[in-house]
Amino acid sequence: MSQVFFKAAEDIGPMNTQIDQVTNLFPEISPVSEGDIVAIKIHPGELGNTTYVRPVIVKTVVDIVKKAGGIPFVTDTTVLYPSKRFNGVDVLNTAATNGFSLGTMGAPFICADGIHGDDSVYVDIGGEVIDSITVASAIASADSMIVISHCKGHPASGFGAAVKNLGMGCLDKAGKTAVHKVARPSIDVDKCVGCRKCVNICPWDALSVVDGKAIVDHDLCRGELACFASCNFGAIVPPADSPVRMQEKLGEAAYGPIKLLSGKIGYINWIFDLTPGCDCFNFSSPAFAGDIGITASKDPVALDKASLDLVNERMKHDGGGCVNNVWGIDPMIHLEFAEKIGIGRMNYELIRK
Repeated sequence: MSQVFFKAAEDIGPMNTQIDQVTNLFPEISPVSEGDIVAIKIHPGELGNTTYVRPVIVKTVVDIVKKAGGIPFVTDTTVLYPSKRFNGVDVLNTAATNGFSLGTMGAPFICADGIHGDDSVYVDIGGEVIDSITVASAIASADSMIVISHCKGHPASGFGAAVKNLGMGCLDKAGKTAVHKVARPSIDVDKCVGCRKCVNICPWDALSVVDGKAIVDHDLCRGELACFASCNFGAIVPPADSPVRMQEKLGEAAYGPIKLLSGKIGYINWIFDLTPGCDCFNFSSPAFAGDIGITASKDPVALDKASLDLVNERMKHDGGGCVNNVWGIDPMIHLEFAEKIGIGRMNYELIRK
């Protein structure tokens, strides 16, 4: 049984701030040894998003790592979809705009997979649905890592936290493609009007219009589905089983960074601003549940299961429903596959501090 440590939101006050709570929790999960180069993996938020983990929380962890003798850097990776984080330069610019820079953090912000998102290390994981994965090189090269995750909804995984931060956020573009490619869509030609919105938004040149109808080149398509979101006519059709298959791959892909940094990762989940959408969205919707608090563990599966249970308890208390209802997706799928490949256990003891 894995230990998950918990600080409740309702206990926050002048003498018990979130800074105090993180400081109190950190010794329970710290993997940092004297002289370690420490990756602090975050999601800095898309440009326009306002509900990502606040910079002051990350700065607190940076300061604690320094006091422990570590050499910290804050980090994230490029994305597959068209955004202000598509390349390494844009990642740094967006992070700085959102409050994450050397000046604000006291540690450099590094794009872990390089300028073009292809700087990575190959990892053989031997999973049921993924044989190997590519992990961003700056993360692979670190001596230890702290993964700070914002708990929130997600249209592909139902719920995003530590396992998703590992199995998607720590990968380069090729690794992300290995997870996403199960969602490569087809075209409903009866609904397609040939408007070219999907063609214009795809950063991979995977769509074209021939004889007034869109077509998808699956050799070029990465499955990131910006086209799906852009279509006003329902003509972009992902495979019906893609949410399940993507979660299976996500859970196994999380083993990549864990295998490289075995026993040297600590995890913090920030359960505030529980928005339906990911921090990858360029806007922030109202929360679907009230603030819960901060959880921490050395086991990412136990941590996410405990965090999910706390959110579901709050939703039940506040009037019914559960996280599954937010997107109609069961997030337990990726946790089950993460547990099966051996990165953690769902059986946990919640320790309120």
